[in-house]
Amino acid sequence: MKVLISPMSAMVETKGPFSRTTLLANECIKRGHEVALCAPEDANYHSIHKVKNYYAPVPSLLGTPVFIGKSMLKIFQSLGIQPKKKANSFEDVLHFIGAINRRYFLKDVSSIRKAIQEFKPDVMYSEFRISAIVAARLEKVKIATGFSYPVQKSFASNPEYSKGVNKYLKDNGLNKVESVLEIFDWADVKIIPSSYELEPVGGEDIAFVGPLSAPEGTDAKTEKNKIIAYMGNGVITPKQVIKELTKAFEGSDYEVYIASEQVKPFEENNIIVNKKFDFSKLMPEARVYINHGGQNSIMTGLIYGVPQIVCPGGVFERRYNASSVAKLNAGVLLEAHDFNYETIRRIVDDFNENPIFASSANIAGEKLLSLGGVRNAVQVIENLVLK
Repeated sequence: MKVLISPMSAMVETKGPFSRTTLLANECIKRGHEVALCAPEDANYHSIHKVKNYYAPVPSLLGTPVFIGKSMLKIFQSLGIQPKKKANSFEDVLHFIGAINRRYFLKDVSSIRKAIQEFKPDVMYSEFRISAIVAARLEKVKIATGFSYPVQKSFASNPEYSKGVNKYLKDNGLNKVESVLEIFDWADVKIIPSSYELEPVGGEDIAFVGPLSAPEGTDAKTEKNKIIAYMGNGVITPKQVIKELTKAFEGSDYEVYIASEQVKPFEENNIIVNKKFDFSKLMPEARVYINHGGQNSIMTGLIYGVPQIVCPGGVFERRYNASSVAKLNAGVLLEAHDFNYETIRRIVDDFNENPIFASSANIAGEKLLSLGGVRNAVQVIENLVLK
């Protein structure tokens, strides 16, 4: 079987899509399939052994020329500024990163169609990239797509951003849409790397597979003395994260690990800052996981049974994820204006005193792991070819 995988792209750091792409590609290869990518080589991209990558353009912020978009991003990063714009829907996110800009969308679909024509896949997988679904429709190739509860049009949408995509659809003989999020419904199957309890999406074309990665097993007796923080491109700057967590836990019995690509690594007493850590080694010993609410982060905390402090800012998907964790009693949603050392220390103390948080996280994690992860996701993709 030949599988073409097309992950979404952005100039900014957003590790989830490409990390899931890597897991899927490697599992497909393990099962004897031939894999190719059509992935823009952005800041999150890295080559995968034995996998060819067909060219695709990188979107630029708000559809601006690439050199302007890069300049805007560098200014944000050099000044430690996090964008304050509230993301109301996934459509709003796609507009902001430039993925549904009229000129970019045309180039992106064209690049994927060229990859299809050269590679001739039996099936495709789109990692939240609607241009790949359109390309598959035009080239008459079956396609599975990544999906989640908050990217549904019924959850939230911004139809005012659909004009450029609709022009392309009309020019190519396809039906126009009110919202570009409707294009997800064109896929043959939607793969959700979560559970129904967390993301209650219904329909015959839905497959819940849980997080694609899974722990190899942990020792329940391991001492849990670590606090882990990863805020990605959240509303809280790395400098603020370091400042508040240092004030909260410096000199305590906790080891505090703060992951950020935007600051220089250092280690002082029990505070360790680095660009990245091997979470599979740290999480079994974690007491608390502080994160921005990205899907990968939420899943990581749950499968290791670690209570979470989630600070999602104004991003719609992250707020949904944070509220789901809070409803399960597996953590709390922390508003950005409350991100301070006193509040964080109080929440950590509450987690220690109330075992329901760790217990609830463990129960949710066990359910997620029972869904099969990346093996089940690839099985779903294989089944499309057999239909």
